[in-house]
Amino acid sequence: MTVEHLVPHHSHPPARRRTVLLTGASGVVGRALLERLRDVEVVALVHRTPVTGPGTRSVRGDVAEPMLGLDRRTHDRLAATVDAVVHCAAVTDFNRTDGSLHATNVAGTEHVAAFAARAGAVLYHVSTAFVHTAVEGDRGRAALGYAESKAAAEETLRASGVPHVVLRPSVVIGDSRTGEIAQFQGLHRVAAGIVTGIVPLIPFDASWPIDFVPADLVADAIACVVERRIDRGEYWITAGPRSLRLDEAVEVVVDTARDLGRTVDVPRFVAPELFDRLIGPVFLDALPGTVRRTVVRMLDFFAAYLQSGETKPSSLTELEALGMRPLPDQRESLRAGVRYWAAVTGHAGRETAQVA
Repeated sequence: MTVEHLVPHHSHPPARRRTVLLTGASGVVGRALLERLRDVEVVALVHRTPVTGPGTRSVRGDVAEPMLGLDRRTHDRLAATVDAVVHCAAVTDFNRTDGSLHATNVAGTEHVAAFAARAGAVLYHVSTAFVHTAVEGDRGRAALGYAESKAAAEETLRASGVPHVVLRPSVVIGDSRTGEIAQFQGLHRVAAGIVTGIVPLIPFDASWPIDFVPADLVADAIACVVERRIDRGEYWITAGPRSLRLDEAVEVVVDTARDLGRTVDVPRFVAPELFDRLIGPVFLDALPGTVRRTVVRMLDFFAAYLQSGETKPSSLTELEALGMRPLPDQRESLRAGVRYWAAVTGHAGRETAQVA
């Protein structure tokens, strides 16, 4: 399914060099975007860790605070120079219960929109392809917090009246060639569970699509939209119909681990209702506490983000027309991600029961 014909876009001819405020520059998408943006001056709003790069300077602030946590003079000076805002900052840990999901993802978007209005800037908002996620029963409910906060952020943005573009990437993995990523994500934890053998059963349909995209492709898509000065529309940065099936993705993880010298058994797919009714209670209760929590997190991740076989809408064809490179081979991207995770965590070629 594609939605290119449903999403109008407006672009403008090249003009003076743009100044872009980038939030979340140290995160998965933000860091990849820093490496991709060209012919712009980047001001990175950083909460803790400054970032560096050609044409980049850092300003310390916090999207969760009014005026982005800046003093009035700095705020107004920045607003006078910025003509585009790329909002990547977000809390992505769906288990957060300390209020930071709302403070950063919802209130933070409101504060960024207020800044964009003050600056007269177009706001490029990085959301998620899972804004419409819903689950049945208890499984996966804990994972909904992130998706719900991003859906609320989009509502806040629409109500602001600020010219904006919404970009909805699906599950983001590492660089398609190197696997490198700023922080390991939920899919890395799933791969870790398979490699270390703590997930012998997968209670989902093997034929369901598992949608993921590499960080460099997401960065390329966003950069193309910014560089073409598009000022409205919605873009789904997803594999869509080009997604791997769940059993194909598991096969890649297992084969890659074996190539790295690991002894890995292929997890067995079981019917979800059978697992919930008969297997799960016995299986989970027999696990040590820390391992059980890890497995439950992985099951929540799967339940929320597999969406019972739903194929995500995709704007890849339209984005390619704007200059984005084509979607890299899904198997090779996933393989690179597993190899990078194994190298960083020391899981290549040695047996361990620990999950990073």
